[in-house]
Parts: sequence; structure tokens; C-alpha cells
Amino acid sequence: METGPQEKRMIHYDLLRILAAFSVVMLHSAGQKWYVLPVTGREWQIADAWDALFRFGVPIFVMISGAIFLNRDSSIRRLYCHNILRLLVTYWIWSGLYGLYDCRNYDLEAAGWKVVAKEMLSGRYHLWFLPMIVAVYMLLPILRSWVKNAERKNLEYFLMLFLILKIGMSTVSALSASYLVEYAAELLDAMEIGMACSYIGYFVYGYYIVRYGIPKKWHRAIYIGVIPCAALNILLDRYLSIRAGEPVGQIYDSYGVFTFVIVTALFLFFTDVMGKVSYSGPAARIIRELSEATLGVYVMHVGLLEILEERGIDTMLLPNIVGIPLMALGCYAACSLLAACLRRIPVLGRYLC
Repeated sequence: METGPQEKRMIHYDLLRILAAFSVVMLHSAGQKWYVLPVTGREWQIADAWDALFRFGVPIFVMISGAIFLNRDSSIRRLYCHNILRLLVTYWIWSGLYGLYDCRNYDLEAAGWKVVAKEMLSGRYHLWFLPMIVAVYMLLPILRSWVKNAERKNLEYFLMLFLILKIGMSTVSALSASYLVEYAAELLDAMEIGMACSYIGYFVYGYYIVRYGIPKKWHRAIYIGVIPCAALNILLDRYLSIRAGEPVGQIYDSYGVFTFVIVTALFLFFTDVMGKVSYSGPAARIIRELSEATLGVYVMHVGLLEILEERGIDTMLLPNIVGIPLMALGCYAACSLLAACLRRIPVLGRYLC
């Protein structure tokens, strides 16, 4: 969600960032009743389908960061003072605010300050993205030096490892619970393969597409592949969840192969097609404003969904095939507006969102 300097920013990545932020709001809106509805029911299957269709957000955020930051020289001092510090402070502020909100009904005298402090440090499940991207940024000087001097085949070797050992293995694990698959997964865990084959894979992948691209002959196949991949995400997770008797969701997570194809198609389309579109001054300003609000949308939307749900306003007020996208659109709009206001608070606004 971090952006580069104003003169270097690319509008097509602003658009892609907006879409990625909306996808995160969409999947969390779909997830409101995901754990409580029976997996054999129509309502759960609709919610799961929306969830499966909008799982591309986090990989897209990481690929945008890789495409921008790995192509740009900056000092370690600036990296820590400008990017890492901001994200850490934002994480601590919102973890604290969510924790205080959770303590609103506590008997504080009986609970004690340690319980309050623990709640404030625990934050919310969706905030995991901020320390994760901070960890990637901490490796940025090393990664930048490597990709700048690496031959293309070295980058492709790294991405092949990512594709096989992370994307491939995650997909196989989701589809099969055999002894051999479990053994392979345990072996990869023992090898600490996640040190290399994690979101850093998506980070480098974004850079690779911008620098080298994907051969034109593959573009149409990738774009067409989005439809069967989306369908397989939906149908396979429905089957796996009914088989397990409970929601599963692993097949379409960030490392699922079908989600990987969708992420590739979106990033390629916005890089190769939308990057060539010219935007008028007013349109560019609106797009940039919405793009600048994406961090705020990310940190705030879960809180807004929870507040509304506590007051009986959730995705089930209407048939959830329309209730989920309407809730997501309303939540996204409200959080974007609030983020635009908070960002304009002197000094503090930068660290709020």
C-alpha cells in the first residue's frame, strides 16, 4: 500500500491498488457469516464463492511494492525512517485502538492493566499484513542488490522454486491429505522453505514482470485462464468443505495455484494494458486520492464491519448474493472518506493511515 514519490507514481498501479483494497474488504464482508453458516447451505456457498473470487488482494499489494521498490534506489536510512517506521507506528496505533475497543465492556479494576495491554498488543487478525510487509522491506537493500545484478535465469530459478515449493505444494496440500503429502509438507517446514518461498516470491515476481515481462504468446492464455481458475476455486472449495463438514478455504488462499493465475492476469493486465492509458487531470487526482486511502481502508474496514454487525447491520439483511457486495461497497466508501480526513491531520495523519 506504500506509494513512491509523486513524480514517479504510476496511475495504473494506483488503480490496481484500489482494486486490491476493495478485494480485501470484499472477502472480509463475505466472511462475516462464513464460519457459522452450514457448508451445505446456499447462503454459505454464495459467501464462499464471493470469498474465493476476491482472494487476490494481498499478493497484488506485495507485487506492486516489488515492482516499485526493487526498481528504485533509496538509502537504508530513508527506508527505515520513511517506510518501515510509518508502517510499524500505524500497526501499533490500530492494534491499540482495536484492543481498547475490545476492553470497553471489561471490569478494568478486576482485569488489570496487563489484560488491557495484552488486548492492545493483540490487535486484529487482518493487521498481520503490516509486520509481514515490514519484514520484506527490511530485506529490500539485499533483494535490490541481488535483482539488479542477477541474470534473468537466476530470477527465473528463484521464481520456479517459489512456484513449485510454495504455490504447488500449498495447492497439493489443500487437495490431498495423504501420508506422502503430509510428509512432504513436514519436510519443507523442516527445511524452513518459507524463508525464501513466502511473500518474497510475490515481491520478486512483481519486479520480474515489470522488468522482463511475460511472452506475448502467453497473455491470451493467462487472461482466458482466469475464468476456469475462478470456477475451480469456487467448486473445489465447496467440495472440500462439504467433505470436511466445515469451512476450509485453503485451496483459494494467496498461495493456491488458481489464485496465482488470477493474480498474474490482473497484474499483467494493469501493467501491459492499463499502463498505456492516459488519464485526465481530474481523473488522475481522484484515482490518486483513492489510492492514498488504501492503507486507511485496510486498517479500518474490519472495525467498521464489526461495529455494524453488532448493531444488526450485516450481509444477511438482504440475500447475501447482493448483500455482500453492497456491504463491501458501503464499507469501502466510508473508510475511504474517513481515511481522506484522517490523513490531513498534521503529523499524526501520516501514521494513522
